[in-house]
Amino acid sequence: MTSQEPPAIPDPAERLEELLGGYQDTQALYVAAKLNLADALLDGPKTATELATALGAHAPSLLRLMRYLVRVGVLAEADGDRFALTPLGEPLRSDHPDSLRTLAILYGSPLIWRPFGELYDAVVSGDRAFEHAFGLPYFEYLDRNQEDAAVFNAVMSAGLPLELLDVYDFSAFHTIVDVGGGQGAFLQAILERCPATHGMLYDLPAVVAQGSVSANADVMARFETVAGDMFTAVPTGGDAYLLKRIVHDWSDEEAIQILRNCRQAMNQGGKVLLIEQVLHPGHFSEFATAIDLQMMVLVSGRERTEAEYRALFAAADLQLTQEVSAGPRSILEATTAS
Repeated sequence: MTSQEPPAIPDPAERLEELLGGYQDTQALYVAAKLNLADALLDGPKTATELATALGAHAPSLLRLMRYLVRVGVLAEADGDRFALTPLGEPLRSDHPDSLRTLAILYGSPLIWRPFGELYDAVVSGDRAFEHAFGLPYFEYLDRNQEDAAVFNAVMSAGLPLELLDVYDFSAFHTIVDVGGGQGAFLQAILERCPATHGMLYDLPAVVAQGSVSANADVMARFETVAGDMFTAVPTGGDAYLLKRIVHDWSDEEAIQILRNCRQAMNQGGKVLLIEQVLHPGHFSEFATAIDLQMMVLVSGRERTEAEYRALFAAADLQLTQEVSAGPRSILEATTAS
């Protein structure tokens, strides 16, 4: 046998320097997404001058940005002074099946960028960084700023956890109430899989007013929208109350109030279904820790362990019956405490 050299360990100082420059990556991708650079390269490599003319940008500055995007692997040099998309850059296309263009716009926008500039004060004081930066709670700000709200809602409607449809049987429910379901894309995906199930989308009036339409006429015949405030009440008569990435936005007290409202509204034998990224002690390299930091900066919520979700359920007179996972997300199912 031939002995093999152990894999090289990156120099700690070089790796740390790369991490320190991470803000440049975010902003470079944000600008590329805002300019719709990836779509402009769909029909082949182009020069910075050609792209600047098409995108309304300053050619010398665009060239410098594109050189940086080559460095991070999103673009590649082609045919001398031309640039092309790499496989890593493909999801920046607006028509890509796993498009991250809107997410890049959200992450690089002042909506996220400015509060993260307040991270030091948030860690020292425990105050909400977003309110310090903007003077309003996150969701109240979105309610008053429709352009930012449109980007946020588009991100929430994309990247649906469709893998959970393969591991959890939603067809067991006659009526599913999607609490805080935004544009209803995930609820409609459930109804497509479950032809005997009815769905009710429940969200704030400003969200519901934006409309939610599926190309599937049969789905829309079993789909309705209701406007309201989940902290006050939720619609009665559901067999399942679905909260997709909702509870992690709120403090324990606020989360318990939402769960209590669902508990009071659901039919006998009903279920509450949370879709969240659960923190697993000993595995803090998981992506959930990044989302947890976002929750600390933006809102009053946080990511939680299974034990912490179990405690929330118990405070709302519910009991956790199972956790079903697929990919990074889990369905936490609860029913009335016995």
